[in-house]
Amino acid sequence: MSDLIEVVARLRALQNGQAVPITRQRQVFIQPHARILTLLAMAGEDTSVHGVAIGQLGSPPEIAITPDPRQRDDQYDLLRWLLPYFESYFAECLAVGDFPQIWVSSGGSLGHLDTLADRLRFTDDPEVQRIGTLWTYAGERSPIAGQQALVSATAALRAHYATGQQEAEDEHLGALLTWIEPPPGRDILAAVAAAEAQPMGAKTDPQFDTNELQPAVAEYNQARSAGEPQAVLDFHRDQIQRKLESVLRPIYAATQRALALLSEPRWQSNPALDALARQEAEEFARFMEAREAGHNLPYRDGPKAGVFKIVAREKAVDNVEAGSLRHDRSARERGVASGAVLRVMVTENQRIKLAPRLFENRLVLSSHQDRLHLRAGEELWTLDGSKMSIRVSAVERRGPFTWITATAIKGKRIAKNLEIGTTLDFGPAEANWQLGLELGQMSVRLAREPWTHGDTLPSPAPNGRAMPADLLATIEQLTGTGR
Repeated sequence: MSDLIEVVARLRALQNGQAVPITRQRQVFIQPHARILTLLAMAGEDTSVHGVAIGQLGSPPEIAITPDPRQRDDQYDLLRWLLPYFESYFAECLAVGDFPQIWVSSGGSLGHLDTLADRLRFTDDPEVQRIGTLWTYAGERSPIAGQQALVSATAALRAHYATGQQEAEDEHLGALLTWIEPPPGRDILAAVAAAEAQPMGAKTDPQFDTNELQPAVAEYNQARSAGEPQAVLDFHRDQIQRKLESVLRPIYAATQRALALLSEPRWQSNPALDALARQEAEEFARFMEAREAGHNLPYRDGPKAGVFKIVAREKAVDNVEAGSLRHDRSARERGVASGAVLRVMVTENQRIKLAPRLFENRLVLSSHQDRLHLRAGEELWTLDGSKMSIRVSAVERRGPFTWITATAIKGKRIAKNLEIGTTLDFGPAEANWQLGLELGQMSVRLAREPWTHGDTLPSPAPNGRAMPADLLATIEQLTGTGR
């Protein structure tokens, strides 16, 4: 059903020729000091930086390029130029207990930055290693649900708007912004096609590379090999920079526009984001403390560290969902449609005396939802106001309604005062970011190597029953196939 809601929203956007908002609340925590980073890689060189534009919201970019990133020294000069921007920014955030936030244009740009971070921290230049280490914080946070450190502009906009095109096409920031702010008096599909002609990722257009960029780089390298004076090299360098700026500036401006749209007062506050911001600040402080203590980042995680990271990611998914269902109204309605949220009406409320001064509140709840994921024994919590939990004891479908019998576990006084006809939303418990219990359980499991991963087979389990004299006859008797 939630997928159907998205389809309907996209159809409405296509019908209107303009993207439609799918939420009223802000879906991403925007740092006022966030950095906008635009990186371009050379074609065929995925771990290179050919040009960079960096700045803050509302400020023009600072741009630098390297004529040919295949020349290692030139590439390192560009990265060393970038290092002070991030050194000072990370230090400022750490000093005030905040966290840094980097905005890139799209998922492709996010992946490019993550790849760079992974490679650069193992180079032989300490300054280049340092910027790779700082970028690794953002790169390692990027796949974790609810992270706010490395944000793709396309992903952030998609969380607020539905367009009339396929989801994969929304990864082009220019096309996405065209759907959100279509030019007046022009066919939307023609406007989107024109916007798609401008690159918005980490790579330049192949035709641009062939006709303009590659000849300019070749001329620079020829002049360099011929020992031309510095003035000639600077001339060729300026030619390359002008060509790269024609790509960098539109991407940077589009990312600025995305940030400006998401910063508008039309988006209501979302309490779920406050918890995510606090968690991000704690993660950043731990990361920086480990680096200052001299703990190096490994190229590959060991088994224990890898398992702990998987546990943290799984816990983050649950926490983000719990926070969204509790505080985000659009997420709540999607949860009702998908069955992740139980919306019920109280039809019976019985207070049963089990023993002297011991009572139990048994509730009978009815729901008209078509899709529910409920099992006997499951514990659910109210998502609004009062904190009450119930344990489901029985689920029965009768015609268009589902009847749930449950017992109040927490908040029995609240359950006692529930009136017939009261509507309630139930879902998971509040988000809990503490990982002590889960990590302790995994430590115990890791300490015991399973027999499937060792050389010693488990001893056979003893069987106290006597072997039947005629095994075949016993099987036929059990299965009813005997003659």
